[in-house]
Amino acid sequence: MYFVWETRRNPLTEALVDAFPPVARDYGVSFLAGRRFAKEIPELEIRLSLPEDQALTDDLVIRKRRCLIHSHRLIDVLRSVGVDNIDYYPCRIVNELTGHVIRTHQAANILDMIYCLDREHSELEIDEEEPNEIWYINNLKLLYDRLGDVHIFRLGEAPSIVLVDQVIKQAVEEAHLTGVMFLLAEGYRDFQGYAMNNPRNIVGTHDLDPGGPADLVPEQEVG
Repeated sequence: MYFVWETRRNPLTEALVDAFPPVARDYGVSFLAGRRFAKEIPELEIRLSLPEDQALTDDLVIRKRRCLIHSHRLIDVLRSVGVDNIDYYPCRIVNELTGHVIRTHQAANILDMIYCLDREHSELEIDEEEPNEIWYINNLKLLYDRLGDVHIFRLGEAPSIVLVDQVIKQAVEEAHLTGVMFLLAEGYRDFQGYAMNNPRNIVGTHDLDPGGPADLVPEQEVG
């Protein structure tokens, strides 16, 4: 059984970062490419305004992003269950309110990408002129015969989606790590209602979403 890794705030006293560093522009690399970087990159910088009543999550919540900045606690949990396909890069988090620099997290580059989308049975919105371009996944189905024994990987047809197995889900939940929750992969769908007033950072949803299917909740109540 596989699950989609979602990065969300719960509760809203957890920090929300506006943007991931522009690494493609600055260094010519991508954290969504599913492969090791051919060159070194300098320490990345994340800037945010962090009031005293807000906390950083183990999987740092970045607007419209998932599974990119991990705390040392999260890294240790993943390694303890045999995850060895993530390269980590130094990262500093700067609190613009105080100037304080925090080095409790690292940027995560997942090295495996698997093309395992079942196009025949999934419900997709695609570009008619470029069928390989997927706009939205409305009902995800996987080709399980393409999956090996990897614990975590990016979906080749939609690299922003991170898939994990039961081993990771159980380990993360038992460790009570923050910022990360899991949706069943079968039946997952992209949340098309994302807007700047999405305080929980809901990127995808499911009929069995713990907070209820986000696309069935009135927009003003999302989050």
